[in-house]
Amino acid sequence: MNYITILFTALLLISCSPKPEPIDYGNDVCDFCKMNITDNKYAAELITSKGKVYKFDSIECLFQFKDLEFKSDDEIHSELVNDFSNPGELIDLKKAFFLKSEMFRSPMGMNVLSVSSEEKLNEIKSQHGGEILTYNEVKKLALEQ
Repeated sequence: MNYITILFTALLLISCSPKPEPIDYGNDVCDFCKMNITDNKYAAELITSKGKVYKFDSIECLFQFKDLEFKSDDEIHSELVNDFSNPGELIDLKKAFFLKSEMFRSPMGMNVLSVSSEEKLNEIKSQHGGEILTYNEVKKLALEQ
């Protein structure tokens, strides 16, 4: 193979890799509940293995949509959620730390926030109280809604 073919193939592979899209707060609509996504502390995204991006106004919308639309986790490339302590920044949902607190009102009422570090989670919990949850506990809670 010549260098042009190798370069073209590499660029094609890079351009096709699934990646997140910025959420346009106030304009993008939740793919589950169809409400406008306005709060940059609670929004989420799901990216399929084929690169399709779905946007949500809350974690529970992501989990409910995923439960209805996907038969296998193999179809999903990544799940992202806003970092409550860094509004608008998306973090890996499976690596996030979660706090449920009535002090913070999320768009769909589950009132669970996500942060990127245990240190930030403990800081928010010590100031406002709440219950620390795992990924699986958040998923279960979301699917019960």
